[in-house]
Amino acid sequence: MNRLQEFLSRFYWQMGVDLGSRHCRFFLKDNGIVLDEATAVARLKRKVFGRIKYLVFGQRAREIMNREPTQIEVVLPIKRGVVADLQALEELVAYFLREVYNVTDKYPKIFRSKMVLAVSSLMSEVQRRAFISVFNTAGVLNVSLVLSSVAGAYGSGFDIDSGGAIMVVDVGYGKTEVSLISLAGVVIARGIDIGGDDYDEALVSYLKMRYGFLIGKNSAEKVKTEGGGVIRGRDLESSLPKSLRISKDEIVESGSLLSNKIVRLVKGVLDEMPTEMSDEVLKRGILMIGGGCQFGNLAKMIEDESKINVVIAKNPDKAVILGCGKLISNPELLNLVKIVNK
Repeated sequence: MNRLQEFLSRFYWQMGVDLGSRHCRFFLKDNGIVLDEATAVARLKRKVFGRIKYLVFGQRAREIMNREPTQIEVVLPIKRGVVADLQALEELVAYFLREVYNVTDKYPKIFRSKMVLAVSSLMSEVQRRAFISVFNTAGVLNVSLVLSSVAGAYGSGFDIDSGGAIMVVDVGYGKTEVSLISLAGVVIARGIDIGGDDYDEALVSYLKMRYGFLIGKNSAEKVKTEGGGVIRGRDLESSLPKSLRISKDEIVESGSLLSNKIVRLVKGVLDEMPTEMSDEVLKRGILMIGGGCQFGNLAKMIEDESKINVVIAKNPDKAVILGCGKLISNPELLNLVKIVNK
């Protein structure tokens, strides 16, 4: 970047975005992560004067899920990593961008924003263009797409443009993706529709079957994240409110079948791995990112089965957005790793 470009860059927003099934995160150059919200929106079921009325966005919408009034519905516009409700996502992104643009900066922003947006390696061209169109509709016309696994490795401190290969296991909210990265690109990518949401559902079913105790998914997510504790729910026999203490071992047991499927996915990618890369992966290990990678003993299970050292990123749930943020400040590397630029 020459001096003129560097000077002009002060007058437009440079942002990184990780738009996931559970969280939306925005990173601004020189400001860091400025927004971390739930990917959820609440709206009226009936149209008002022929238009859908949206009420609340982000975490506020997430908190009323499964207990909203009959006239309101909570929508999750991204499911399993792809757009499930385009209009709801457009409204959500427009709202989040307004929040981001309210961040104070010493230079006025007179030019259009530039964005680095992370997407899955397994996403089709049509799905990628749907994500781009959402931001185009909101007024962001310069969107560079990068692969989430590449951004996650870079955000975790790995040198992605060197010759060394690394395996990345990204356990998200709705999907797990295993990628083999070399020279800032993805050599192999495989995925499975298992993520944090499925672990929540597994815990709900486990408590229902074992104790006759019913809890909601929000409660399951909370106790899972905390690694156990006292949880409030309803006794199915008496239909009365009840409290129950859940141990970490029980949480691990509830998701054991799901963890085994993820381990098999990792082993499958290792079987496909070119022989020339085996030594490099053995040296650098397997990197785990994503909010679900710290579930129970999943990392240890992968390490025991693969006989390869497993490293959990320092900030696994924020590795992708941190990588997008670092790419903003490294235009040469961004030009190397981006897959679409509009």
